[in-house]
Amino acid sequence: MINRRSLPPPPPPEELRSWPDDAARLADRSTALVELSRRGLGIVRLVLLWLTGAVAVLGWACVGLAVQSFGEVGFDPVSGVVALILAAVLLVPAAIALGFWLHRGHVIRRRLEAWAALDPAPVSEAQSLAHRRSVLWLLPSVALCLAGVGLVGAALAEASSRTAKVSSTTYLVGLGATVLLTGILGLAQSFSQRRWSAQLRHTVPVRRGGGAHR
Repeated sequence: MINRRSLPPPPPPEELRSWPDDAARLADRSTALVELSRRGLGIVRLVLLWLTGAVAVLGWACVGLAVQSFGEVGFDPVSGVVALILAAVLLVPAAIALGFWLHRGHVIRRRLEAWAALDPAPVSEAQSLAHRRSVLWLLPSVALCLAGVGLVGAALAEASSRTAKVSSTTYLVGLGATVLLTGILGLAQSFSQRRWSAQLRHTVPVRRGGGAHR
């Protein structure tokens, strides 16, 4: 049986499969597909994406302070170096966390593919589940994309001004790019998972051999 507290593992290779009958196999397949679809669009996963973006925004604020300390309000190398260190402390972990976030999404997708290929029978439950959760991801992601585009546009407009400050422009560009990327990743996850769940309603080609076990 599938353990709901952890990410469902991929199905075992053919030589290790021990389901007593087709009904048991289909039951585990359905449970795994629905659970993986739920995890792919989980609330925790969405919040982690937003938190990663928030940490990156703080990092860009520190970059702006460093630029300001190195020339706009008098040369203050100590404050500039401290700000750069804080920026690295924030931006590097945010980039690493984003890498782990993307990797987990890849793992979920590969396991969805493996379980779907176990049998051609459709799974209607995953479609309704993905519809509810995809809306939860879609709406705030669209808002973030619009906000990111607006911020980048404001940064570019400020950069063309004679009174523009490099520190302010740097921060606005970093802020806008981070917000836009966060929104794009949320949209991509929502659309990808929704499209995949829709495919589960139709016949899935069965792969033969042990390649589904990863």
